[in-house]
Formats: sequence, structure tokens, C-alpha cells
Amino acid sequence: MKYAISNWIYGNEPLEQVFQRLKRYGYDGIELVGEPKKYDIDSVLQMSSKYMIKVCSVLSWCLADIPGRDLSHPDPSIRQKAHEYLKNCIDLAHSVGAPIVIILPAPAGRTSPVGISFTEDKWAEGFKNEWNYAVEGTRELAAYADKKSITLAIEPLNRYESYLITNLEKAKSFVREVGSSNLKIHLDTFHMSIEEKNLSEIVHQSADLLVNMHISDSNREPPGRGHTDFHAIMKSLKEIGYEGYLVLEPVPPGSNAVFDATRPSAFTTRDEYAKEGIEYLRKLENTI
Repeated sequence: MKYAISNWIYGNEPLEQVFQRLKRYGYDGIELVGEPKKYDIDSVLQMSSKYMIKVCSVLSWCLADIPGRDLSHPDPSIRQKAHEYLKNCIDLAHSVGAPIVIILPAPAGRTSPVGISFTEDKWAEGFKNEWNYAVEGTRELAAYADKKSITLAIEPLNRYESYLITNLEKAKSFVREVGSSNLKIHLDTFHMSIEEKNLSEIVHQSADLLVNMHISDSNREPPGRGHTDFHAIMKSLKEIGYEGYLVLEPVPPGSNAVFDATRPSAFTTRDEYAKEGIEYLRKLENTI
């Protein structure tokens, strides 16, 4: 298995410090949070070469409280801004040699259709419309990404953080409707632990589409601190011949992952979590 960490969990920590940490604990890759203006491309490439750590993916940072990052919004001007933002994420990935961009068809933090009353009919209508907007936008982005040899991967989020795509079944349906050969699926064990019944079986069901994976336990801490059966997951990944990265995303306990990962009191856990997570998974890997 190849192991990486997503750098959003380190907030504004200098990128070289992140590379140094990952090198120290034996990681193979780094996932960059999708803030294209944040990075100097030459510096990223130099650090990647210096520390022999590949940029394995770019995670689009589509949050409901960041304007212009909602690909499913009823307002076409907002969708257009989201489209341009995601194209910039694809360009970033291309520039740093990352083969995958993870996208959210609807942003994290929005758990219902925009601007509707909570009646069943209105909710269903809003869902259908926003689903169609997201399909259309993703289809266009997949074509753009294909020209740059970038694979897009959609990530299902749990029902408390999003609403449009919350599990593998919906993700597969979305991929089928978009109809692009370079649109795949990214899974996250934290979200899976809320939405799926059997995580190892979900890995098997995703075999033909799974290209990237986020790893944290059921409490969002490093693997081994919650109740997720990572032995079964690792076994399933081996059985399907998974060749992608396992991208760790551990954050301290709390109700807001972005805040919890970046508050000063979390700084002391950064090395601990990075070391503990990869050691736990490698130990499991050696038993399979």
C-alpha cells in the first residue's frame, strides 16, 4: 500500500514542514488542499523531489461557507464560479504531477436543496434539479480534465455534512449519469462508517471505480482509535488489487473538523497522529 496525508488537516502550517513530517514517518505521498493561489508550483515540485514524496491528489475545497464553490447551486452564476474554481484545481494537479482531483458535486456543509420549504415534494424537486446541475457541470469538468490526463473522483459525504451524494450507491449512479470514463470514485472511511453497513463489502462493490481513499477512524481520529474494522478494509483492498493511495485525514475530536484540526491545541497531535496512523496500517498490512 502507498500512504499519504491530506495537508488541509495542518491548516496554514508551512508546506515544507508538512513534507518534513511525512518524510520523517515514511509516507509516500501528499494530498494538497485545493487552494491553487496558495502554492508556488516550482517550490512544490522542488519539495516533492527533495523529500521524495509524490503529490498524489488535489482535494477540491468546496465548503458551503466559501462563496462560488457549489457546482449544484440553482444560481447559474454561482455554478460558473464553481466551474472555474474546479478547473483551477485541475490545472494545479496537472502542474504538480498529481493524477487525481477529488470533487464534491455539492458542497460540504449544505444538507438540503437551496431555498425550498421542507415539504417532501419540494425537497424531491430541489434534489432532482441540483443533481442535474451537478451532473452537467461534472461532465464538462471531466472533459476538461481528460485533456490534461487528470482523473476526477467524487467523494460521498455523510448526511450531516452534505445531502446530494452520501453513499456508494448514489456515487455510482452519479458516475453512470455523467458518463465519462475518467470520472471515478473516492471513498472516505469516516463518512462510510456513518452511511454504509459493511465497509469491507463497499470496498468490493467499488472495485472498478475506486481510485483514492481517505482514512480516519469512526471518531475521525487516527485508525485504531475508533470502532472501524480496518483489518477487513485492508484485506478487501488487497483482494480487489487496489493500487491507489491511502490518504490519512485524522483530526482531534470535536464538532467542526476544519476548526478542530487547525486550532492551536491541535498542533501537538500532528506528529503523534501521523506516526500512529501509518504504523497502525502498516502493521495490519503485514498480517494480511
